[in-house]
Amino acid sequence: MKKKICWVTPDCFIDVDIPIVSEITDYDIHWIVLFNNKGNRFNESSFERYEKCDNVSIEFVYNKSRGRYPQTLLFYHRVKSIIKREKPDIIYFNVVPSNPYMLPLYFWLPKDKTIVTAHDGRMTASMSFAFLTKFWFYKAFRTVKHVNMFSNYQATFFNENFPAKDVTIIPLCLKDFGKPTVEKRKDCIGFVFFGTIHMEKNIELLIEAGNQLFEDGVRGFKISINGEQRVKWNIKEKIRHPEVFELYIGSVLNKDIPNLFAYNHYAVYPYKNMSQSGALKCAYNYYTPVIVSDLPGFIDEVENGIDGFVFKSESVEDLKKVMKDCIYRTRTDYDALVLKMREHISKKYAKPIIVKKYIDMFDKMLK
Repeated sequence: MKKKICWVTPDCFIDVDIPIVSEITDYDIHWIVLFNNKGNRFNESSFERYEKCDNVSIEFVYNKSRGRYPQTLLFYHRVKSIIKREKPDIIYFNVVPSNPYMLPLYFWLPKDKTIVTAHDGRMTASMSFAFLTKFWFYKAFRTVKHVNMFSNYQATFFNENFPAKDVTIIPLCLKDFGKPTVEKRKDCIGFVFFGTIHMEKNIELLIEAGNQLFEDGVRGFKISINGEQRVKWNIKEKIRHPEVFELYIGSVLNKDIPNLFAYNHYAVYPYKNMSQSGALKCAYNYYTPVIVSDLPGFIDEVENGIDGFVFKSESVEDLKKVMKDCIYRTRTDYDALVLKMREHISKKYAKPIIVKKYIDMFDKMLK
């Protein structure tokens, strides 16, 4: 008889787990999927592919109140009741301790058979309710024993803050949102930014680079900016040459993501601070070369000249240089870059390689 895993995933991390769970056939998995009262990126129909998985059962749990309301305690108590009912051999808990109502569940989780995830090794000032979030973060992770992380860079911080934990590092899987229905654009070279637009992602640097390239006389390019705005300033007011920019400010539907990357030539991530980037794994999935700032979280994963190009963080001149080189790159050179990217990704991020890392982590824990 197979051992059982209770696998807990909130809506915000479904894209991390959904490519993996169905592939772990060595175990029976009861997957507990957590949805908020509103604003979910996924829904129950997103899991139709799992209907044919004999070893996976799915249970959807809805939080009917807002996360900061005390009623959320009942939501997490229900999750606890489901785990107790299932009597799993392993609990895989991919939920960030982002509010105090989760702490009783965190403290209850059996330490010897629970693996919790840590997407960040430390809390930063840019996070919402930074002081309180930091308190909950440290309070929760002091109590755990087994931890799964997704980058060497963040694991370094985590090991400094929480020594003597059993930490397993597994790269984030490629994020597949389906097949695109468009071909690469032919009218110009397209640069795409995709993701929530907040301060740390430094979208103003990309906008200024586009403005200056146009003012320098460079033509034949467009910059597509897509995502929900969480900066206080008006994006359009930063744009001096609207003819260069294509804006979609708002929540991007999952079904629209494949075409964003398939249509454009390069994905640009001008961040000035980051832990690891899920949006990067979207670009990798659709073999869209990336342009990234030289932050350790990017350098950990992006090979310059193979997956795309790296520029000096917060340098508009360096970003302009890289973009200009891309605009004037020949089609033959671009195709050669994409081929190198494909070969590198297939070796490092192939699904069977990552799935085996999960299975090895579970097997090691049982032993």
